[in-house]
Amino acid sequence: MVVKLELRNVTKSYGKTKVINDLSISIEAGEFFVVLGPSGTGKSTLLKLIVGIEQPDSGKILIDGKDVTRLPPNKRNLAMVFQNYALYPNMTVYQNIAFPLKMHRIRNIPEKVRSIADKLNIGEILSKKVTQISGGQQQRVALARAIVRNPTLFLLDEPLSNLDARVRYSARGELKKLQQDLHQTFVFVTHDQKEAEALGDRVGVLHQGTFEQISSYNDLYNDPKTPWIGDFVGDYPMNFVGSKGFRPEWVELGQGEYKLEIDSSENVGGIYFIHGKTDDGESLILKADRRYKIGEQIRFSISKFKQFEASV
Repeated sequence: MVVKLELRNVTKSYGKTKVINDLSISIEAGEFFVVLGPSGTGKSTLLKLIVGIEQPDSGKILIDGKDVTRLPPNKRNLAMVFQNYALYPNMTVYQNIAFPLKMHRIRNIPEKVRSIADKLNIGEILSKKVTQISGGQQQRVALARAIVRNPTLFLLDEPLSNLDARVRYSARGELKKLQQDLHQTFVFVTHDQKEAEALGDRVGVLHQGTFEQISSYNDLYNDPKTPWIGDFVGDYPMNFVGSKGFRPEWVELGQGEYKLEIDSSENVGGIYFIHGKTDDGESLILKADRRYKIGEQIRFSISKFKQFEASV
């Protein structure tokens, strides 16, 4: 394993609020690593520490084994793609992509710009102002500007969140393929679990300033290490009865030791999810094969569960 990025016991506070708390992680070269978490958990702060915009209170940040903790951003050779893309509105697409090459006085700028533009399918819009192109095209321009100078590491801060749902879906596939074609290391921050599932080789779930669990998305869903992960990961939160945690589909309806009174029923893509309460007042969401009436009572058994020391 070749480690591209390593954080050792990194801590960052703003006043009395500890945003990053003794966080450690090793990210392999060529890995697509996703940082997942709800708003306010320190995801963007973590990226700012890696890129050098912010300095940690303690701990070390290493890139390719070199301690860069106190180096300024321009000495780290990192590329960062922001949520709003941060393009220059008064420039053309070509000028935006060429800008970092001019700043570093790189040779053969036209050739390099054309090559990366063709790779991202934006070669036909190089002469347009960025204000004249679509959101999906702007996202590609931001990526092209980052890629063109061959950085050692890519940091992406929710770059797909401004796209509509249909464009976001196709952009996920394009971004994953691009990363694989480049053989580069991507650190991608998001609150969107669909993005984490589609893109991440590994996903680190950030909670209270540190990683609650790091694994594949599939393991986060099927084998959460804590009740908080079970509750957070998935389209629906994990159900809890006592110390048993189980997903909506991990049940058999019709008979069993548990009883549920239906509060509501919803159809999601031809699959029904019923919401209700047990006799003990526990709120549950179960997967069903038909719609149930409000107030109807059904029995169910739990066919698979995760045992925790305590429920949420």
